[in-house]
Amino acid sequence: MKLTAQGVRLGTLICLIASICFLCLYDGVAPATQLEFKSAAKPESGLPAVALREAPLIQMPGVEVPERSLDHETDSNNPLHWDGDTLYLFNNAGHPWRTSGPDIEHLGGRISVDLGGQNNKLQVWIESTWKDDDGTLYGAYHFEPDSVCFSNQHILTAPRIGWIRSRDNGATWEDLGFIIYADPCAINCQTNSPWDSGGTGDFVFIPDRQKQYFYFYGTSYDPRFEEQGVFVARMRYEDRNNPSGKVMKWYNGGWTEPGLGGHVTPVFPAQRDYHKPDGCMFWGPCIHWNTYLNMFVMVLNHAIDTKLNEDGIYITYNRDVGDPGGWSEPHMILDRPGILEATRLGKVEGGMLLIPRGVYYGELRPSKDGMVIADTVSSGWYPQVIGTAKGETDKLCGRTGRLFMTGSSRLEITFFKPGEKQP
Repeated sequence: MKLTAQGVRLGTLICLIASICFLCLYDGVAPATQLEFKSAAKPESGLPAVALREAPLIQMPGVEVPERSLDHETDSNNPLHWDGDTLYLFNNAGHPWRTSGPDIEHLGGRISVDLGGQNNKLQVWIESTWKDDDGTLYGAYHFEPDSVCFSNQHILTAPRIGWIRSRDNGATWEDLGFIIYADPCAINCQTNSPWDSGGTGDFVFIPDRQKQYFYFYGTSYDPRFEEQGVFVARMRYEDRNNPSGKVMKWYNGGWTEPGLGGHVTPVFPAQRDYHKPDGCMFWGPCIHWNTYLNMFVMVLNHAIDTKLNEDGIYITYNRDVGDPGGWSEPHMILDRPGILEATRLGKVEGGMLLIPRGVYYGELRPSKDGMVIADTVSSGWYPQVIGTAKGETDKLCGRTGRLFMTGSSRLEITFFKPGEKQP
């Protein structure tokens, strides 16, 4: 069913996919109930804090998906980089597209990225990038193979992570091969998940401050409960042009397992089995270096069922991205009502809900300011802190930036040092 700007009668509930959300608490973290854009839980003593305030909408160009009537689809993390005075952005919807411009509010010239030959026919998302000092752009992609469990079907899938290189700011790419995947036999085709039977993906990578290693933080959908959650792996920076077999995963307190098929010990393990209806875990991390805090900052989704419905957006801090045990306890900065307010769209006019073209899975209802809340399974997915000053990106931010979710931002985020007084 397609909902267009023709409108829906006020008060009508649109439930194309019905789901039951199971409340899940991460150890010691209570759910928030307030609707204001505030930090939804107090951080531990001695940790930074954040404040969120509403700001004018920034909408990434995204990907046009005509078959789903979508104009700005952004189905993953959205990496950015600068080349001189030009900012480049990658958005994904089964294939990456690139836009560019003078800043994040003025991006255009959308082009389909050339991944090379057969790769252009595959389900590939460029989820993270790094611009080297010599101008070479490196990236890592999330690949979803077809027919993992059922012939001629895309899902259930089992994602893998590959490494690519570009010398023209990401217009064309050279594939350097897979660098991270789970045991190919670790598949659960009886899973309750509508997405994944296993695999590893939905990730970010970033170098340490000394550029000795790239660190990959991603999501493990492994059928084995003890290997589900947010994992970490690393690759020497010097191996960036010859990466195959060079990645090692964190396991049992050391970098001891190969990136290709090895085990993981999650940094943030699942609280309930992802493959059961009430699966509960952190997933989809995004990391930046914060120049104001002099710390690495990670924001995450927190799923409260196997469909990846979430209770809020969480944040955690670490002075050393290479120390898996150095991350602070994640705490919620935005609860579910806050997510829905921040991602509202369209308007209410004459008893009608007027919304952009697209297919909406869930409930549509008027918001308090005359806009429309779309309470969907993907509401709040892929949170990113993005710096908006020149030179800042999804990998670098100062005291103030923007909090994006699924490619749009209505929230400004301000960071405070431990003990610093907030206004």
